Amino acid sequence: MFGVRRQKSSAPAGATPAAPTMAVTTVASSDLPIKEETRQDRSRTAYFTKGQFLARQDRWDMLGRLIAETDRTRAATPAGESLAAVLAVGARDDAVRHARGAIQGVDCPVPMGVEALTEIAEEFPDSWAITLVAARAQMDCAWAYEGQIDPYAMPFAPSDAFMARFDVASELVARAEDLCPSSAEVAAAKCDLLAAVPEAADLVDALHRDVIAADPMNPGRLRNYGVHLLPRWFGSYTELSQTTADMAGDMADQWGESAYAWLWFDALRLDPEAGAVLDAEYFVAGLHSILDRTSDAHLANLIAAYVDGMKPAAAPDDLSGEAMQARRYIHAALPDLTERHLTELHPQVWARADALPGATHAGPLSSGRIAAATAQAKSAVDAAVAARALTADQGMARRA
Repeated sequence: MFGVRRQKSSAPAGATPAAPTMAVTTVASSDLPIKEETRQDRSRTAYFTKGQFLARQDRWDMLGRLIAETDRTRAATPAGESLAAVLAVGARDDAVRHARGAIQGVDCPVPMGVEALTEIAEEFPDSWAITLVAARAQMDCAWAYEGQIDPYAMPFAPSDAFMARFDVASELVARAEDLCPSSAEVAAAKCDLLAAVPEAADLVDALHRDVIAADPMNPGRLRNYGVHLLPRWFGSYTELSQTTADMAGDMADQWGESAYAWLWFDALRLDPEAGAVLDAEYFVAGLHSILDRTSDAHLANLIAAYVDGMKPAAAPDDLSGEAMQARRYIHAALPDLTERHLTELHPQVWARADALPGATHAGPLSSGRIAAATAQAKSAVDAAVAARALTADQGMARRA
């Protein structure tokens, strides 16, 4: 069904899959070194700061070239955060932050900083990258009119202010595409423009497949596609289930079982009820596949934080039984994942674990946020150790 070989479960239909077999581990959180800032953390911060600095210094020509080159090389973090996008976030950060504070309702005028970015784009008509910075600022401004920072769901009734900002953004993205039709960042922006397109449900598959074709080995592109298949966006649970299965099959040669996990990664976190149509066994196999294909500690921390977040105690009170079963199965994989793959703790990864690729919070984290994330990571690892020890004790008791 999914284009990869898997041993079929002998469990009856509707039963909760058996949790993965686990051996005893001795690695507690105190045994793991803590890296408060890793190479990936420094890289993200450096790109954000560079974009912000060049914008503040009005060095737009250099910024445009840097974004274009980073997009050309498809540079990204291991979890799929495009560094060209991080540069662009830094470049518009001052204007967007001011806009969010200034917009107190749909009747507020467009803040001057956002308008200034559009004027700057007019001064550099040959730079698709600067044009895209201005377009993204317009989209950020549109969501501010709806009271959202990062867009997690379609507005129930979009305001005229929201639609007007997206109209301007659409024109800018079209201009950027004319200048650089091969850009992955332009293709991604077209997907985000769907929030203001009436026929978005008919376009979502084609546009996301274009992004994936432009940047096929970036997991962030798969993560964003899965989110847009949710009912809160342009899809349905049925479409999410079928499309993720089909896409995983289509990409099996490149990704193995990993594609299925990446497609579901953010969709499941944003909509826990979607777990009712998730193949939890396949998803956990995909998480293992991601980490088996790399020794990157960044990804090991990201996935450990994600699986820890699936603890049943954190589930919504009205979650269906099927969705809760999937959640329990995923969380039960934490001891095995931490023992096999977690060699050090990265607090910044745990602190950002809930962010979507390309989310606006790309800047440096406070020391308090890092300390809280360190405590969270240690607690999760120690809970996993305790769960594994309990499972081992129960197994020995049964054999006795």
